[in-house]
Amino acid sequence: MKIIYPTLLALVFGVSTNAQDLTSTMHVSAGTSVYVSSATTVSAEQINLKSTSNRFSTLYLNEDLDASLIVNYDRYVNVIGSSGQNGGNDLISMPVKASGTVTVSDFLNYTDGTTANALVIPSSPSVTTLYAFGPYSNTTQNYINYNTATDASIELKRGAGYRAASYTGQTVRFTGTVSTVTETVDITTDTNRWNLVGNPYPTYINSLQFLSQNSAVLDPDATAIYGYNSGTNVSVGPGSFGNFTVINNLTNSSVNISPGQGFLVANNPSNATGQISFTTAMRTLTGTDDFILGRNASQNEMLRLQVENTSTTYATEIYFNENSTLGLDPGYDAALFDGFNNNLVLYSHLVENNLGRSMSIQSLGFDSQNDVVIPLGLKANQGEEVTFSIENSSLSDMYDVYLEDNLTNTFTLLNTNDYSITPNANIDGTGRFYLRIGIQSLSMDDLHKESLQIKASEQTVYINGLLLADSHVSIYDIQGRLISTTFLKEGSNSNTIEANNLSSGIYVVKLKNEAQERTTKVILQ
Repeated sequence: MKIIYPTLLALVFGVSTNAQDLTSTMHVSAGTSVYVSSATTVSAEQINLKSTSNRFSTLYLNEDLDASLIVNYDRYVNVIGSSGQNGGNDLISMPVKASGTVTVSDFLNYTDGTTANALVIPSSPSVTTLYAFGPYSNTTQNYINYNTATDASIELKRGAGYRAASYTGQTVRFTGTVSTVTETVDITTDTNRWNLVGNPYPTYINSLQFLSQNSAVLDPDATAIYGYNSGTNVSVGPGSFGNFTVINNLTNSSVNISPGQGFLVANNPSNATGQISFTTAMRTLTGTDDFILGRNASQNEMLRLQVENTSTTYATEIYFNENSTLGLDPGYDAALFDGFNNNLVLYSHLVENNLGRSMSIQSLGFDSQNDVVIPLGLKANQGEEVTFSIENSSLSDMYDVYLEDNLTNTFTLLNTNDYSITPNANIDGTGRFYLRIGIQSLSMDDLHKESLQIKASEQTVYINGLLLADSHVSIYDIQGRLISTTFLKEGSNSNTIEANNLSSGIYVVKLKNEAQERTTKVILQ
């Protein structure tokens, strides 16, 4: 058995001498990796792991350390943000944890020797027991701030994520032991399906291994990691939407999750409760910073479409690659994070089998570049000018990108021009705007093709697209007999018709109004 003493740390672990001081406490500086092989004894009383805003120390164990050895992780936490502004707050998790129950009160009382966490994490000026630290609730769709007057005994758990902040950009201390086993955490669907979880190890974890391990319990529309970037990564590169950076097989796939990093995932809506697993096989010493500073992303052929008003911007991305189709491609497509309310939002709907889910990232096959029409969704306020533009594109110059405004019956070649509107009413939905990508300039006949989409899933008929007049929707059986008629109002852009009373089979759905007509065959199951 190897015995490692503090004075030998640099030799055995391959770290620099400034990563530790020669006492019974080992200090591992930010950006330093420590790997402890099996059958190795570390002769120390404590190991202190350090981090900064963009560098994180790591400790990789193959087996448990002696139970008496305490591991501390001083985890950097971003400065507190102002309401309605970017540039503050953080999502964190417990990279180490004491055995037994660790409460909110325990955590706030942890000290790095000079300062307790309660003095680092801001408290409310009016309610001094209310701290900027707590989980995300998918019932209220807001972060919870723990109040020690009522929440002091609440248990903190490995694998759970917490929103936190510090006064000036400081570290908070976690203390306890390092997990060398699989850690699990339940995720649920309530008002929405979003759940805040976090890396339970003092190492990085491989993002794609995490997604592969947990794909069965994640929403197929959102098989991705959603990392809060504090608004600093919005214009850095692909995969950033609002305050969130998306990791999946297309975007940021080389980004690993740093120690003590929290992030959001979406529970599969077919299950009320799922269980996320963090396995030791996901651990890696490789990584850089957290989401807040951002990184370059690996790209396929892509287009990033942006909208902006006088105060903010929002974007959606379309990718073309050999692994994707016109329908849903779990792990490649990524749904819009809608766990909070935003005043300006842009997204797309799937080209095929569109069930109305808003997508931040839509992936399509390479052949789709030749001719594809992509439904767009927009949320914008009345009276605020909104401008559409191509923010970034790796498409060849041979492809034309048109924006269709179905309400004004206009088509704008975004390759050469931006398109601006000032809505005379709030906009919130799909049906008005479409993105048309083709290898040649589109003819007027092509541009005026019907934009309505009629789809069916199980016992529901979905009608997506702006209705230019009051409409009648008739459903016929395969023998041509009229089964039902439904009235839809002018101006609606996302409608559903429940057909629970119909037996499984093939039906014909016909929509007709003064300006539009569409007939589609569907299968009800």
